[in-house]
Amino acid sequence: MRIRMLLPFALLLSGCAAIEREDSAPVEPVETNTDTPVLEEDDSLCLVEPTVERFESQCDLFYWVNLWVQADNTRWPERRDAIATLSDSTEDTLKKIILSLPVDTPYQSRLRAQHWLTGLEAKINPAMLNVVNSLVKSPNGEMLELESAMVILNRVNTDKEKQLSMLEKELALQTKKLEELLKVEATLMDKNRSTQR
Repeated sequence: MRIRMLLPFALLLSGCAAIEREDSAPVEPVETNTDTPVLEEDDSLCLVEPTVERFESQCDLFYWVNLWVQADNTRWPERRDAIATLSDSTEDTLKKIILSLPVDTPYQSRLRAQHWLTGLEAKINPAMLNVVNSLVKSPNGEMLELESAMVILNRVNTDKEKQLSMLEKELALQTKKLEELLKVEATLMDKNRSTQR
């Protein structure tokens, strides 16, 4: 009895040992297998370099992160009104972009913010541009694509529902016609039988 119980365990262990002996490709750490530029400690944390343009809080990331958190905790109608009061300066455009980031922002407004961001790329510090692209532009673009896909799928579904409804009506009409034809046929067969008798 003991041998029967030990035999499966021995086979299992020998199988595991065989797997461990196979040579596998070495796994490179993320730090060494990436070509993406990384923000270095000596890089400027200014969104826009002071040599390009000067405005308040341009080098204060805490200000921008706090603005983002406040925007996320503010309803869209209030943010929309705040955006309407801002100018087209670089600082105000950055504020408008951040106010448009939360998920409850309508598609059109988020798309407009994506265009604003594209327009500012030339002014944004190259080191910070990677951060902005990773944290803002890419997720926002993906969300826009998903919303576009949902709209298209909703349209397709609506069209399919209309087609299905039309087909159901056509089926009901054809069924009614078939029933009438069957009644006519039954009547003719009854008349034919009665004349043969």
